Amino acid sequence: MINRIIIENYRSARKVAFDLGRLNLVFGANGAGKSNIYNALRLIQGAADGRISAQLAGEGGIQRAMWAGDTKTSELRRMTLSVDTDAFSYEMQIGYPDKIPYPTFFKLDPVIKEESLWLAGFGRRPSSLVMKRRNQTVFLTNVEGEKVSYAASLYENESVFGQIGEPHRYPEVSSAREFIRNWRFYHEFNVSGGSPLRAPQVGYRSPVLAGDGLNLAAAFRTIEEVGDGDLLHEVLDSAFPQCAFQVALVDGRFQMQMIRQGLRRPLDAAEMSDGTLRFLCLAVALLRPRPPAFIALNEPENSLHQDMLPALAKLIAEASRYTQIWLTSHSMALATLIKAHAAFSLFELSIEDGASSLAQIG
Repeated sequence: MINRIIIENYRSARKVAFDLGRLNLVFGANGAGKSNIYNALRLIQGAADGRISAQLAGEGGIQRAMWAGDTKTSELRRMTLSVDTDAFSYEMQIGYPDKIPYPTFFKLDPVIKEESLWLAGFGRRPSSLVMKRRNQTVFLTNVEGEKVSYAASLYENESVFGQIGEPHRYPEVSSAREFIRNWRFYHEFNVSGGSPLRAPQVGYRSPVLAGDGLNLAAAFRTIEEVGDGDLLHEVLDSAFPQCAFQVALVDGRFQMQMIRQGLRRPLDAAEMSDGTLRFLCLAVALLRPRPPAFIALNEPENSLHQDMLPALAKLIAEASRYTQIWLTSHSMALATLIKAHAAFSLFELSIEDGASSLAQIG
């Protein structure tokens, strides 16, 4: 489980540190920085997947992602992302490249300045350090317990996690990488008219719903066959009375369908409302057969009628029994409903002089 997150110099997160529980709800006004915290967590996962540069490029580059407010003259301009878990602590510092002595278009590529990985339980002492990187020099603890220099050359704009070969030789590093790679993030599902999510898809066994939800039908059927299909249909029955959901095979492709009482034929995904499809995606994401260690949900109540909030609250509470959840929301009504099923840590996010501040209020 994740115990603590520290974010420094990432967008509005000038310096934000917080302790996590099993279920965590974050509230704040528009522009307070909820999405920035969410995206910072995604950057940590991007390190494990070797996608730091791509993710920062998608945000406009490091010059857009770096804190833009006042800093001390002596302070290094570095973005710091840090996580403490039950098994390890990990920290990454990202900065700008040093002066490049030759012509290049890549003057603003992000550079991993430092990376560290410690075993948990020792307070980040040097003796518990199993990975230490400074620029392109890396020392690792191998399977024999020896601290060795990693001989292979590294790209300076990606994490060690995304480049290390022979993972069996560095078990602690490999274990930390797989833990972080297993995090899941769900922000928006494209449920607009004409979305691929509404069309039949080639299906294969899918224990994980994709971040964009495009494998919804296959993931739904996977839960029915190898997961807790009864719980899935129980949740859907409470959200959609007098309706049932199924997956049909249409010319070898998987198609979500809704059977509504009083209608003579099932409704295909193309005919379902935006809120219906969004709730289906949330249900399948949270009730997957192999629960991830961590799921982040960004405003899951969007597009949902208030009558569906009780079912959503029960769904989130049930999922938190098996998965640690980070949830940002504008709906205090949802928090009240969740409280009837599960305890949670409640945070409030505010902003002053451009810097976000996160306070635990419950």
